Amino acid sequence: MKDIFFPRSVAVVGVSAKPDNLGRNIMLNLIDFGFDGIVYPVGPSGGAITTRRIYKSVVDIPDQVDLAVILIPARFVPQVLEDCGRKGVKRAVIETAGFSEYSDEGKKIEDEVVAIAEKYGIRFIGPNCIGVINMENGFSVPFPRLKPFMRRGGVSVISQSGGIGLSIMNHMAAEGIGLNKFASVGNQLNVDAADLLEDLIEDEGTKTIFIYLEGIRDGRRLTELARRSPKPILAMKSNIGQLGRNIAASHTASLSSDDKVVDAAFRQCGITRVHDVTTLSQYMKTLRLPPLKNKRLAIISRSGGHAIVAADACETVGFELAEFPESFIRDIEKHFRASVIKLTNPLDLGDLFDLDVYYRIVEDTLSQDNVDGVAFLHTSITRTDHEMTKDLVKRLERLSRKLDKPVAVYVSANLEEIADLRRQLDFPIFTQIVEMFRALKLDYEHTLQMAEARTSETPPTFDIQGKTVRQAIDTARAAGRDLLLHEAIDVIEARGIRAIRSVTAQNPEEAVDAADRVGYPVAMKIVSENLSHKSDVGGVQLNLRNAGAVREAFDDMFSRIRTAYPEARLDGVLVQPMMTG
Repeated sequence: MKDIFFPRSVAVVGVSAKPDNLGRNIMLNLIDFGFDGIVYPVGPSGGAITTRRIYKSVVDIPDQVDLAVILIPARFVPQVLEDCGRKGVKRAVIETAGFSEYSDEGKKIEDEVVAIAEKYGIRFIGPNCIGVINMENGFSVPFPRLKPFMRRGGVSVISQSGGIGLSIMNHMAAEGIGLNKFASVGNQLNVDAADLLEDLIEDEGTKTIFIYLEGIRDGRRLTELARRSPKPILAMKSNIGQLGRNIAASHTASLSSDDKVVDAAFRQCGITRVHDVTTLSQYMKTLRLPPLKNKRLAIISRSGGHAIVAADACETVGFELAEFPESFIRDIEKHFRASVIKLTNPLDLGDLFDLDVYYRIVEDTLSQDNVDGVAFLHTSITRTDHEMTKDLVKRLERLSRKLDKPVAVYVSANLEEIADLRRQLDFPIFTQIVEMFRALKLDYEHTLQMAEARTSETPPTFDIQGKTVRQAIDTARAAGRDLLLHEAIDVIEARGIRAIRSVTAQNPEEAVDAADRVGYPVAMKIVSENLSHKSDVGGVQLNLRNAGAVREAFDDMFSRIRTAYPEARLDGVLVQPMMTG
């Protein structure tokens, strides 16, 4: 995967000099983001763009090409990929849409693309994607025209939707959260989200990983990678209900999955699931801080009013205020000009105006053994405060790293000053007090979840009787039907899951014999390929306590069902012991 993010030479296929040409946008993005490699534009009309010759084919390029970015009509993609193979290009980003997500014809083209890639050993991202960004080397190939809208940081993004990915990055830019790498995976014909996750877990520049998924292809691999990851992994999984399924299928050819299964799997392997951008932003901010290991906080504020609001928010989200020793309070009082504020937790520093003293107080507070983290609330009072505020936040970041405890910083200032702080500092700046404490709560919960995932037992594996399962499914398929009830139970047991003892019977005497074997009282259920909802048609009898009751229930069940559903095929009954609790 590193060759996808760090190519030295790139062919952009689909370029013309027309102002509305999307391939031209890709070229300009590479220039504006400062790509440190060589770029070769390719387009059938030839010509020139930004003083570069446009080659008519990849094979015409005289030099080695590491990666091709392809944005042309879908029907031409196989031939271009064939040219790439002949040229020795081993990596590609196929941004073209119009494949299996669009039509059956698109699926045929997709199959052809996969075959060509296998033939030449090409690994590619896409198709139907928006491209890749690497802030470390300026490799930026989305087809929308972009300006370098965010700074380099430690968060990398994998997104199945290009539009969602761009929205997330715009939000990150507004919040001052720096990007490291971005990949839109689209239909995932070759490189999938798990491939990229594995690479980003090892990637030095990536500190936090965010994944947006509409479907999950290989859940076991995804969760096993996440379990081994030393880095936080955040995930947003959509396509969870009926209303989203049709649009997802035509968007990125994704299948929905059971949402409860996704929740449980993510929780088990340490992936933190988010459902909205606000929560995602809070996580991205606090995960840049050291982990909050317990609930005891100290609040230090330049404003008494802010201190009261912070104390309320602290209590609302479930934190505790650490108790300060009397000797600690006395030491802090020495910094005050007048004893007009009674010191406690929260610490109201309204009588102090020296930001260097603020820093020393935060340092002394964070050093206390019974303090797990500090919420620092700062009000920028005058225009001259701005540079001093910036310097103070930088020092607080270093202090937080040194003592391995989080310092969450709230700043009250005008929008221009906040934006400047976020542009220049790789440290979370909060502008809402409640948001800051909620973010700290997420940090604490994430720490607990990661610890649980690291220490929990490995999920069990089972001896699978694959032959039994395959025979049952093949038999049902050959008959053009679903599994019958007793066949389904056989499949469940073959998968290593305990099921209630069940015996089939074809007539009343066999049903009595079955009941004698499993033990009274028993339940009796109709077996029929035509009757899925058995209780709705009177096909379930419960609490049968003796042989007479079993015979009577069998005869009554068959008589009623045959009268109501004369066309239904009745294959007998399943007899099971009654279970309680």
